[in-house]
Order: sequence, then structure tokens, then C-alpha cells
Amino acid sequence: MGYDESTMKYILILLVFAFGLLQPFQAGINSRMGAVLGDRVQAGFINGFVNVCLISLVLIVLLRGFPSLTLLKDAPWWAYLGGAIGAGVVMVQLTAAPVLGAGLLVAFFVAGQLSGSLIADTWGLVGYPVRSTSLVRLLAMVLIMVGVVLALLTDSPAVADPGVAGEGASES
Repeated sequence: MGYDESTMKYILILLVFAFGLLQPFQAGINSRMGAVLGDRVQAGFINGFVNVCLISLVLIVLLRGFPSLTLLKDAPWWAYLGGAIGAGVVMVQLTAAPVLGAGLLVAFFVAGQLSGSLIADTWGLVGYPVRSTSLVRLLAMVLIMVGVVLALLTDSPAVADPGVAGEGASES
């Protein structure tokens, strides 16, 4: 069943919002896995393994098949950095979530995402169309940064949950 462009845009906005809402939970879940395993790197591996399994299942169910080596050779070198960035995000979240808490983690994550998106749009990097940097977009950046500073200034010490942050805090 196909959707018109406007409907698809709203569906995608809802999906992005929903998965954005889940992002702090993912960080906490991954951090908990690190605590259970006693090793953040192993927890990152489990995250990546589940990711590969689910995407493989989607490819099979949708009868898309796996990418051919011929097509993979045609991809620019930087197209492979998406997986490396994803792994980095998981590892940073595993380490930072129990220390920063969900609020600061997400505040700094969103500030970084906004900064990166402004750079990517302004210069049309990695396939994005060039979008001019307007005063409104710059104001949005300033407001996000003010929000991050306020979140940092109002951060209160965490009440330790020995089942989450205390275990697995160091590498094995």
C-alpha cells in the first residue's frame, strides 16, 4: 500500500519521534547489559549482534536479499563510516549513561546532532542537499546550547542504583 508524499512525511516524523523517544531507554538498556556482563565492550557486541540479526530478518522477510559485493565496491569509502559511527554511539552511551543520566546524555547528544546536522546541511555533506543556514536555525542552535548548559547547571547527584551503575563500571 503506497502513501502520498505528504502522508509518508508525517509517518516518518512520527517514527523518528518514537525512536528518538526510545534513544535514552536504549542507552540505559545497553548500560544495564554492560553491568550484567561486567564489560561494556561485550554489551556493545550484543547490541550490534541483535541489530544484525533483526536487519537480516527484515531483509529476508521483505525478500530484499543481501547486498552484492559488486554494489558494495561502488560505495564511497565514507559510506562505511555509518556502521563505525553507530558502534561509537553505542559505546559512548554505554559508558556515559550511568554517569550522566538520561537527561544530560540526551541533552548533549541532541546538541551534537544539531551541530552535525547544521554542518551537513550547510555544505551538503554525505549526500544531503545544501540548505542555507538561516537566522532561525542559528537561534535554534543557541537555544539548544542554552538548554544543555541549564541541564548541566541543574544536574543533581545521582542516587546510586547498585544494580545498574555500580556493576560493570570498569572494563574487564
